Order: sequence, then C-alpha cells, then structure tokens
Amino acid sequence: MTAAVKIQPQGFCVHYPKTSWGVSFVEDAAGKFRFLLSGKDFKFEPRDRYRYPTHDDARRAAFCFLELLKRLERSRMRLSILAEIGIIKFPQETYRTHELWLLVDRTRYTWEVMAADGWCIRSQRWYKHPDTALVKAKAHIDRELAVAQIRDIVGWV
Repeated sequence: MTAAVKIQPQGFCVHYPKTSWGVSFVEDAAGKFRFLLSGKDFKFEPRDRYRYPTHDDARRAAFCFLELLKRLERSRMRLSILAEIGIIKFPQETYRTHELWLLVDRTRYTWEVMAADGWCIRSQRWYKHPDTALVKAKAHIDRELAVAQIRDIVGWV
C-alpha cells in the first residue's frame, strides 16, 4: 500500500552556517509546518510527526535537532542514535528516471520514490531486509509506468 504525496511549493530550504546540514520546511494544506534535515550522505526525518502551528515553532524545533546533529557529527554511534529518534533516508539509485531512497527506522526498512515532476511516493509497508524494500520499490515503479502507458494509449485505466 502506498501513499502519494505532492511536494507543496510553499516549502523552502535553509542552509545553516558552520554545518553541513540543510533544513527543509514544508507547509501542509492546513497551514502547519514540519521539517526535514538534509546532510551530505543522508536525510533525517524526526519520528515526531507533529505539525508545528507556526514557522517559528518549527524553526525552534529544527534548531534543537541541528544542535543534536552537530554534537553527534563525530560519533560512531551517530546513525544508530538517529535511527532511534527518527527515520534515516539513504539515496540508492536512479531507476527509470525516478530517484529511489531507502528508509531506515530502527530495524525496519521501506522505500520512497521521487519522480522528476515532483511527486513523492512512500510505501506504508515495512520490511525486515533492505533488499526486499528496494525490489518492491522497483516493482512499484514498473507498475506505475505500465499504467501510465496504458492510460496514454487507451485513455483510461
């Protein structure tokens, strides 16, 4: 089961000085904010799915996470600590013009696909092995492309 999410144009990204992390703020349809942290090698999404009522509240929460990430920068336990408090996203490959990401939550794995037109699809199922998640993601991309081709030829599906 998947959930399609359109990235809203209200989102914006801020790069903080003296750190390699960028913070992307996204405003949802209800006018509430959430944030994602982007590093060199991976992205981090706090497990807290709370939507902050104002941009200032989201900015304060993001600043707290940035301080934590700066303190964990040299730690060998960094990824395991981050996996306990959020979801870590690793880029995998570009498959048929879709950017494929592996998501890690403690000992569970799932996938997320970013299309070139801005659509983001994330699986709602979690798997025990990362390879299983990536195979399922590729199968989903193949299915979506096949449906799109049928829709283009027939006009409906």
